[in-house]
Amino acid sequence: MRALAPRSCRLVLAALVGWCSPIWANDADKPAAAAPPGRFSPGERPFSATSSWNTPIAPNARFARIDWPAGALFGVAWSSYSPAIHVSSASDPLVSVEHPASWGRPAGILSIRIPADADGAPGTDGELLVIDGSTVHNFWQFKRLGAERATAQSYAEADLLAGSGWGRRSPFLGAGIVAAGASQLAGLLVQAETDRGEIAHALQIAVDAAYARPGRDGEAIASDGRNPEGLLQEGQRLAIPAAIAMPDGLSPLGQKVFRAYQRYGAFVIDVAGGVTNVRAQANAYDEATIAALQRDLARLSPLLQRVEQPAD
Repeated sequence: MRALAPRSCRLVLAALVGWCSPIWANDADKPAAAAPPGRFSPGERPFSATSSWNTPIAPNARFARIDWPAGALFGVAWSSYSPAIHVSSASDPLVSVEHPASWGRPAGILSIRIPADADGAPGTDGELLVIDGSTVHNFWQFKRLGAERATAQSYAEADLLAGSGWGRRSPFLGAGIVAAGASQLAGLLVQAETDRGEIAHALQIAVDAAYARPGRDGEAIASDGRNPEGLLQEGQRLAIPAAIAMPDGLSPLGQKVFRAYQRYGAFVIDVAGGVTNVRAQANAYDEATIAALQRDLARLSPLLQRVEQPAD
């Protein structure tokens, strides 16, 4: 059973004040969650400051409209097809995870401490993220076989402090298990971060497979688009132009997503069946927050446009 974040007066208050959360003029001004040196806390912004995930849209960027079909569906993946985040500790069981060769890594058995309740997410992808120090381990089709044994059908890892969040094309090496080869933590909605303040990075989007063209763009190292008549390629950056006003009536989290879409945009990193989704941490948030965000994204996502090269 998927664990939900506990409700408390403090979280309710955080949700209420989210309506007027400050927009930080400089990311350095943002308060950061405390973490020991060499370790990463889920409340922090992942990856290096120079990563494209953490780089704002250029003020002179050009935009190209996306001809979303009238029946296009938009939403948020949360209860399935989105990973839980677990932070390993010395008291967790030492689990041997057997995996085949994938994303430039040989087949092998990874030994890592994983909380006893951690398992793959609902859905055929069975994703799981485990943070160990400054490394995020990305598993696809993770299956717990016992307290100290598990299997995964694909595996990759990324450095949360110095890495870019993207894979490497040559020699080929994935940073995560999404189709573009990026870490699945890159661009994920994480409650510890959104409770603290604004979203200070680009978001990740899994585009409806019907709209995904073959080939990759930007820093993607792979892709699984199949429709030659599709609208987008994996690796492309989308954003809402700054001239577009925020729609009225958005939820607190929806407002933060809108501001992130305008300042940092989103990267297409995977495909989904029948819907274009952002992804939210599975073992966090609550149903009311996600339901409100689902309604917001039906209004916000059609506003996204492709980010082209800056104007000369």
